[in-house]
Amino acid sequence: MDLPLIPGRECGPCVECCRFIPLDLPELAKPTGSLCGYCVDGAGCSVHAVRPQTCRTWFCVWRVVELSDAWRPDRSGIIVRPDGLTTGEITLYVVRRTDFLTGDELFDTVAQWLAEGLRLALSVPGPVGTLPVRAEVTDYLLPAVAAGDTALFDRLMTRCLDRLAAHAFEPDGIETRYAVV
Repeated sequence: MDLPLIPGRECGPCVECCRFIPLDLPELAKPTGSLCGYCVDGAGCSVHAVRPQTCRTWFCVWRVVELSDAWRPDRSGIIVRPDGLTTGEITLYVVRRTDFLTGDELFDTVAQWLAEGLRLALSVPGPVGTLPVRAEVTDYLLPAVAAGDTALFDRLMTRCLDRLAAHAFEPDGIETRYAVV
């Protein structure tokens, strides 16, 4: 997806996409949940100048939408996926549970997105080498959001994430391959 980036906003030490996004390209493949072999944890891509086109054009929503720095995936534990933006859906890929999940900023932002008519999905990773699971949760969370009930919202989010985490994850079938030159 080719979305305009917010000027001056960089990934910095965040490498969550390099770890959790499934990647199976002719020149680069890694099992889902494992850090790309070209990535230096906490520093970024060691082959940045010659990285594959997919790595050059895929960015989380934090890089393209005015969200606070607390939303950066390595801080929030959430990769906001851009995949459904053009169809009116936001996917929160919760790669790690943090205090951000029960904070007012998440609630307020989700409430704003739902008020704008966007749909919301949650996704979680499975064990390394398995595909993440995803569920659309708009209707499930909407009563808590409409009531402004953050405690109920937190309980529903936790319940959704627990159910997703209990899913029978499918192998991603990706064999490690590094051939970027």
